[in-house]
Amino acid sequence: MADILLNNFLVREILIIMGRTWFLWLPVLSFLVLKELWRRYVRAHFIFSKKYILLDIKVPREVAKSPKAMESILAGLHGTRRLGNKIEQWWDGWITAWFSLEIVGDTSGVHFYIWTQEFFKRVIESQIYAQYPAAEIRVVEDYVKDMPPAVPDKDWNIWGSELTLTKPDAFPIKTYEEFTLEDISTKEEQRKIDPLSALIEWMGVLKGSEKMWVQMLIEPADDTWKKEGEALIGKMIGKRTKTKPSFISGIIGFIDSGIFGFLFGGGTAPAPKKSDAPPSQILYLSPGESEVVKSIERNMAKLGFKVCIRWIYLAKRDEFNMVAVPAVMGIFKQFASQNLNSFGLNKRITTSVDYWLVNYRNAWRKNRLFNSYRMRSVFHPPYKTRSKPFVLSTSELATVYHFPGEVVSAPAMERIEAKRGAPPANLPI
Repeated sequence: MADILLNNFLVREILIIMGRTWFLWLPVLSFLVLKELWRRYVRAHFIFSKKYILLDIKVPREVAKSPKAMESILAGLHGTRRLGNKIEQWWDGWITAWFSLEIVGDTSGVHFYIWTQEFFKRVIESQIYAQYPAAEIRVVEDYVKDMPPAVPDKDWNIWGSELTLTKPDAFPIKTYEEFTLEDISTKEEQRKIDPLSALIEWMGVLKGSEKMWVQMLIEPADDTWKKEGEALIGKMIGKRTKTKPSFISGIIGFIDSGIFGFLFGGGTAPAPKKSDAPPSQILYLSPGESEVVKSIERNMAKLGFKVCIRWIYLAKRDEFNMVAVPAVMGIFKQFASQNLNSFGLNKRITTSVDYWLVNYRNAWRKNRLFNSYRMRSVFHPPYKTRSKPFVLSTSELATVYHFPGEVVSAPAMERIEAKRGAPPANLPI
């Protein structure tokens, strides 16, 4: 086959031309091939050059604040979004900072953590203290280091997955505004319905070596998801949208109306066409459809974060209990809204496979999930593929991650038992 091609006159001429003009096409080809490799290299160098810390957050038991307080904290974190200029992006490897909001349960109790670059420590502390003045924040050792470097192994087993949204990002999940979680006084605290109660209660009954880890990786998002939401609303209400003609359509239109019109039509303007666009359907929406449109608009009015939610259940093999899997999935079903959005499993990540090479593929998926959790990697390599990050508004994210109030009375919940007070003004020094 190679001999036939090389003996072909046209192929020989093309090879000769390419050989003589290599200085024209080789640099361009090399640039296209090496550009992505270079960007990955400088980004990896940028990521690993930073120092990361884990903050353990405890709040007093007597907290009557709704997740609205957490929403304010998240809005403050959104201000860390910065893309950097072209030199910073391509030479320094600059990337937008991301954070990890984590809820961890084991026999020592239930802990709320925030993983971040050390540079943003004061930003996070100031945002939390602004809403929870009596909170206690301290830097702790990463709990992941207590585990073997590779899981599963002969002693430990693991099961977990990542969550996805079942509908486009603009459709909201059930948020704290729909739960009884706001505008309630301290005396009526017990009226609150906190969806995190079930998760904390479940984590509070873990025994022996059992561990439950929930990780929410977040990165401030741009407004792309809002534009997609506006298009969805326009489609639902039958809104007439102006479509920009393509380059080819413009040329055809110019030839048709310009040249042909000049030659055969005497330059007369064509009669205006009747619009074939359907009338707006907003007056004909059912109450349910109208509420969906309002919910999407309310959701898009807030700041958004790119989010990846992953969870892991770990235990030694003799204590591993698969009942944790339906328990966790049932907990996340609380946020489902039948006519809006809900969480589902990412089947490409879930540590359960069928049919062929089951043991090998299961072990590979479990090890990959554990390593991606340990490295807090999803928005950038090495664990960018297979994951499906989505966008949640600040109210949605505050619903799934907030510091519970007094209504969550699980004894395993780590809290400050007494509020800190200021010393007396006349205290002698």
